[in-house]
Amino acid sequence: MEHEPTWTKQISSEQVCSFFYAFAIVNAVIGFLGLGLGLWSIFVSKMPVSLVTPMLIQIVITSGIAFTSALFQFLICERALLNKQ
Repeated sequence: MEHEPTWTKQISSEQVCSFFYAFAIVNAVIGFLGLGLGLWSIFVSKMPVSLVTPMLIQIVITSGIAFTSALFQFLICERALLNKQ
């Protein structure tokens, strides 16, 4: 059963893969910036101790989402789109 529209069959897997690589890099950069700047803001600012734990949880969650997204975008390209078996 064919689900792909005919007009998208003209787009090569390599082009789609380049798109996913670019977004994987963007998400990895966002993850590193979020982690680094978040930790920097905790250690540089004089925030109350009661706010440190919630902020750390937020930093871990948002950076984790960005890193996980980058990983899966990379894997989609490597394992699914460019699978040369």
